Amino acid sequence: MPYFIEKCGAKLFYDDRGNGEAIVFIHPPGMGRKVFKMQHSLAREFRVILPDLSGNGDSEVISHAPDVSMYAREVVQLIDHLNLDQIVVVGYSCGGMIAQEFALTFPERTKAVILAGGFPKVATGGLRFEFLGGMYWVDKSPETLSKLLSHSHFKDAEIKRELNEHMAKSDPECWYTYYNRALSFDCSGRLDKLTQPLLLVYGNKEFWINEHSKYYNVCPKVKMEVIEHAYHQTPATHYDRFNDALTRFVHEEI
Repeated sequence: MPYFIEKCGAKLFYDDRGNGEAIVFIHPPGMGRKVFKMQHSLAREFRVILPDLSGNGDSEVISHAPDVSMYAREVVQLIDHLNLDQIVVVGYSCGGMIAQEFALTFPERTKAVILAGGFPKVATGGLRFEFLGGMYWVDKSPETLSKLLSHSHFKDAEIKRELNEHMAKSDPECWYTYYNRALSFDCSGRLDKLTQPLLLVYGNKEFWINEHSKYYNVCPKVKMEVIEHAYHQTPATHYDRFNDALTRFVHEEI
């Protein structure tokens, strides 16, 4: 399994598949790179890079108090390690906050941004409830949360088991803090500076997350794709339509 050594000496793991346009996928708290199992097929057309952020999955802990900016810097260190000048960055759910911070802080390294269920801040009661629920279960029983999330993302028993076991490796303190720091993160006031091509992908059924799409109206190059009959977990549950939207966007915009 490929890994690189962070400056403090911790091993950070990633998958690197395929060739072509480099696309880096950023996962939500605790889930690690295996939540993107159904994006492996994109390696037929693109270079698909799937890191475990520090303290998540197979990556070692750098700090028990990670924040969005720290994880954005980890992405830069990864692409430096891979000798990549620019990437397409994909963020799923809370991982989208890191993707946005990366694009806003390192615009010269960013070709385009894709957000699956993206939000620049937690601005609805429903989303705040989800964050607080995640924090509660990480504190009470991370094993239970791992099972709940793996079952909500995948139907296949083997894939569910693989994700569940991968999440069990995540450090609970990092997992909790990732939620907690993201809960107070807000880049909505900087979104007019996000000038790269931006694709928003939402499932139409999770309106308390979709409501955040209004914040991106200030972005000059934004497109939105709404997947019918889908909730929040579109990269996993509706991967065919998500992957197709991503592929079309990359070919059209880059």
